[in-house]
Order: sequence, then C-alpha cells, then structure tokens
Amino acid sequence: MALLRDPRAITAVAFAGFGLLYMVVNSASLIDQRRALGQPIAQWQAWVLEGTSFAAWLALLPLVLALATRLASRALPLATLGHAAGCIAVSLAHTVLMAGLRAVSFALAGEDYAPTEAWSDRLLFEARKDVITYVSILAVFLLARQLVARPVATPSPPSGETALIEVRDGSRVVMLRPMEIDWASAAGNYVELHGSFGSLLARRTMADLESELTPYGFVRVHRSHLVRRTAIAATETRQSGDFDITLRSGAVISGSRRFRQNLA
Repeated sequence: MALLRDPRAITAVAFAGFGLLYMVVNSASLIDQRRALGQPIAQWQAWVLEGTSFAAWLALLPLVLALATRLASRALPLATLGHAAGCIAVSLAHTVLMAGLRAVSFALAGEDYAPTEAWSDRLLFEARKDVITYVSILAVFLLARQLVARPVATPSPPSGETALIEVRDGSRVVMLRPMEIDWASAAGNYVELHGSFGSLLARRTMADLESELTPYGFVRVHRSHLVRRTAIAATETRQSGDFDITLRSGAVISGSRRFRQNLA
C-alpha cells in the first residue's frame, strides 16, 4: 500500500492513535485528581480541556510534517535551527488555537471559559509540553523515513558463468551458458542462437528469450535481433540511421535505429 511507504502518513497514523489514547488517559486522570483534591470538575469539561489540545495538534500536524520533510535533507545545524524556530511557532499556534476551541466549546455549553493564569504563564506551561510533543512527532517521522528508505533485499540473478539456458533443438536439449551466446535472431516461430557452438534452432519467441537473457547483458538491437553487449567489437551507422554491428567473432548483424538507444 502506498500509504505504508509514506513517512508522513505513518507518522500521522501513529500520532492519531497514541494521541487519542493519551487524551483519554489524561481526561480520566484529571477527573480523578480534581475529585481527590475536593475540587471536582464536570466530566464534559475534562474532556473538552484535553480534547481541544489533541484537536489543535491534529490541525497543526500537517505543518509539522511539511517542515520535517523540508528539513530532512538539510545539514544538521540548519535543520536544528529550523526545528527550533518551528517548535516555537507551533507551540504558540497550538496554545492560541486550543484556547479558541475551549472558549467556543464552553460557550456552546452556556458557560464561560476564563483561565485564571496570565497568558505568559500559560504560554510557558504549554511550551514545556509542546516541545516534547514536537520532538516525539519528529522522531517518529525520521524513524519512519529511515525504515521506508531501507532498500529491500532482492536476490541477484546468477552470473553468466554459472547460469544455464535450456535450448530445445528438436528432440535434443542443450544447456548453454549465457556467455556462450553471441546473438540471436528470429526465424518464424523459432529463434536461432549463434555462438562458439555454431547455431541452434529453438522453438520459442524472441520476447521470451529476451526476458531470460536481459539480466546477462543482452539487448534488443532490431525487431529480429538480440545481441550480447560484450560480444560487440564495433558499430557503424548508416545514413538512414540504421547501423551494422560487428561482433568479436567476425559476424556482422544489422541494427535498427528504433533500438539504437539500447546500446547507449
């Protein structure tokens, strides 16, 4: 799935999941703490106080991820400065947005949202928590980016020295190494293979043979010709754009300008 290959999507899903859990735990804890202190709080108020903080972070998350993506390829000093500035800006935006959401929520419930602390104290209090949240988001993003960028190990094709190509010539089965084949040509419903062994006629398509030999350095140079690059000694281009290929064996085969880029 494409989303699983996108570090931003992975980070967003992880943050949404853990953030929701964190909001639930904090809301329940706030209700219990206030009850224990003899200062009970309405359950809806606890949910609003914690939920608005989570909602504000969700709204700002795309900005944080955009900044993280932009700074991911920058030098460490520049990235550090960029994230420091970004963290301050995001914390301010989070505090203002959260306060606005709380004011609206309380107003809809017919009550006033009137925090007693000064704005400077509120900004400092929220900043301490916001730094941890920002760094956590950044850490998850960088980890996801590293995991996504990790190359998937793929088995390498066997070398031309050890691989064998099965060629059925009538009732006879011949096993050839790719390096023994210089070139191949289409012959109706057959393909003719040429090399130090002479010539062999195999009942198979050129497309099928090309698919099997491409990993070993063979390229299509004509609709009817397939050649091993290391077997080529020289090429000569005609006025038409087509060209002649001289092989190390001395054989000369024609190439089409349509396939010229395969020898680039």
